[in-house]
This record gives sequence, structure tokens and C-alpha cells, in this order.
Amino acid sequence: MRARVLCGWLLALSFILMSGKSFIENGELTTESWGFLLLTPLAFALALSPSMPWETTVPENQDWEDEEEAESVTKVPNPEESGFDVPVL
Repeated sequence: MRARVLCGWLLALSFILMSGKSFIENGELTTESWGFLLLTPLAFALALSPSMPWETTVPENQDWEDEEEAESVTKVPNPEESGFDVPVL
């Protein structure tokens, strides 16, 4: 975990420095400079997140109730019987 946090902070710092270097070399803000700055939040997310989404595990003994919900499908009432008009195209 510490390696991931350190890697995230180093990556964010390198994006900021690469953006600054691109700005100094070109003398203006280019799409390359903005691209590095726009990637910086991803590096900060890597550094600040407690766990990655792919690291989460689902307990094996958890019962899923999706099967019961799939069986309780109801019929949709007829809109004409409910008082709605059917549009004519």
C-alpha cells in the first residue's frame, strides 16, 4: 500500500513538472501542457484512495436475492384501461 501511495505522489509530481517543462519550452500553454495537468487528478486519486476497485472482494457466503426478484415480474396494465390516450402517429 505504501508503494502505491508513493507511486501516486511521484506520478502526480512528475505530471506537474512535465507540464511546467512543456510550458517553459514552448512559451505558451499548449494541449500537451494541459494534457499533463488533466492527468494529475488521476495520480492524486491513486495516491489518496484507501483501496483500488479491483482489490475489493465479495464475501463468498453472501446470499444474493436477485433470483427472487427475477421471479416476481408483473404484467404492465393496459394504458387504455387506465384512462390514457394512445397516440396516433
